[in-house]
Amino acid sequence: MFGIGNRRKRLASHGPPRARYRAWGLAAFVLVAACTSAAPASAPLPSAEQRASAVEALPSRVCRALDPDVLRRIYQGTDPRRSGQIQLVAPEDFQAAGLSHASPFDTTQRVPLLIHAPGIVTPGVFPAPVTLADIAPTTASLLGFAGFEAPDGASLDVALRPAAERDSPRLVVTVIWDSAGMDLLNRWKEGWPRLRALAARSAWFTNAAVDASPSNTPPSHATIGTGAFPRTHGIPDEYVSVGGRIERPLHLGPRVLRVPTLGDRYDRALGNEPLLGTVGSLSAHLLMMSRGSFAPGGDRDLAVTREPKEMATGGDDSAPRWRLSEEMAPYYTMPSYVNDPALAARFRRGVLALDRADGADDGLWRDHDIASLLGGWETPARSIWQTELVEAVIEREGFGSDEVADLLFVNYKMLDSLGHSYSADGIELLDGLRAQDRELERLMSFLDAHVGAGEWAMILTADHGMARDPAVVAARQYDVSSLSRTVDEAFGEPGDPVVEQMRPTQVWLDTEALGRHGATVGDVAVFLMALTRAQVATREDVAVDRPDDPAFLAAIPTAELDRLPCLAAAVG
Repeated sequence: MFGIGNRRKRLASHGPPRARYRAWGLAAFVLVAACTSAAPASAPLPSAEQRASAVEALPSRVCRALDPDVLRRIYQGTDPRRSGQIQLVAPEDFQAAGLSHASPFDTTQRVPLLIHAPGIVTPGVFPAPVTLADIAPTTASLLGFAGFEAPDGASLDVALRPAAERDSPRLVVTVIWDSAGMDLLNRWKEGWPRLRALAARSAWFTNAAVDASPSNTPPSHATIGTGAFPRTHGIPDEYVSVGGRIERPLHLGPRVLRVPTLGDRYDRALGNEPLLGTVGSLSAHLLMMSRGSFAPGGDRDLAVTREPKEMATGGDDSAPRWRLSEEMAPYYTMPSYVNDPALAARFRRGVLALDRADGADDGLWRDHDIASLLGGWETPARSIWQTELVEAVIEREGFGSDEVADLLFVNYKMLDSLGHSYSADGIELLDGLRAQDRELERLMSFLDAHVGAGEWAMILTADHGMARDPAVVAARQYDVSSLSRTVDEAFGEPGDPVVEQMRPTQVWLDTEALGRHGATVGDVAVFLMALTRAQVATREDVAVDRPDDPAFLAAIPTAELDRLPCLAAAVG
């Protein structure tokens, strides 16, 4: 188990370099002796039997370290063919630097979920555990569409009136408040009075979760659209391994989504007569709608995004105009009117109001230069522009205008942008929540006026939560890039690294390079679990608390995840 195989033979024939022997001395002796402190660099060299014993001890160590909920989320979020070879779990109080929201913990996993559909749902508070995978089958129930079966989710029928007593809406709108997990909402309770009032008139699920790790935008939107977890739909993170290459999944176009969405099934079943549309900003947001014309029998559904040609990150929506990426453009259509300057007029007024909120016309928002924030795009005013686009799309395309129910998907990403800059604890997030809350009221009033009161339904949720400020929650940090170099120094050689890509929750390894250097994936996992906080802390956190504590709760070889002895109890 855990990649032993012919490891002893390879070690004997290749012989790890001296620096790697020192690393192995640390890893093996920490594990074999079940210690929590690092052995000195001069520790005696471990034998092949001791190294094998350390690898064999991993399953029980992982099971002791991880809560069943955490292990289940890792399992459901891992695609054995596309995820990294190692799933990495740091403690909640030892975060990856950079305000990452990728984690298996409640802070980023718990999300709001409400269904508002007068005459269709029964208002109330529902405490049973639910997940993002339940949204697609619930939407199918709202439509009265029996042609969709979710691979992993289930319709939330507990909140629906009996089928014989409800009519189908003309339009179902799925709204994503990007990054607005329950931790953020509870942190700034005064920021969303309209959402709270809406929840009181809706089905409000108080125990909703992403339920797959890492909690990131692409996998969560794919789960919302397909009713499947990443293990099934094939998009486990901002990066995936496909055809031997590490790729950003949306650089492969919609074909990267392994299973159909509800939109794919519904649109085809009705001869592409329903209108399907997404108003978001990233290609990843389209995954909750459809695969467009790539899907068999599908057409080019309406899509509005804003990615630059060369994306700096998976969340880059800084293009100066609304545009479809080159990978998505062949499969969707974006109406030219979304770039009408008139649609940005209210946004510009919103930027001006933001500037003058402090009583001075000085180009500042809470001491931030608005011009430097992409002219106000990365401020609370952004949500105004997106609502303007949603209204234009509904009105001009005719969403909800006939008896064939349509599907519209909206991602408001402003809170996510603010969170990556200021954390969930930044006062800027209170401004953002208040702005988004006002836009919710505006959108609902527009739907009543243009679709008809009682003729539309809304599902509102978040795709994940947001990172807390390490200084506020007394967390320390480690640097992912530095950790990658540490692994390469231990197992690779100059010009022949073993790490292909490292993310806060997983590591992609060049297994051929590992073999050349006499090591296995299991060996790297042992090494990672033996590292201490002091060894991987950022420079800013060099005086880390409890320096000899393990840096990571677990490092799980992905190929062995299914065979963990505690998995069955965690997955249920």
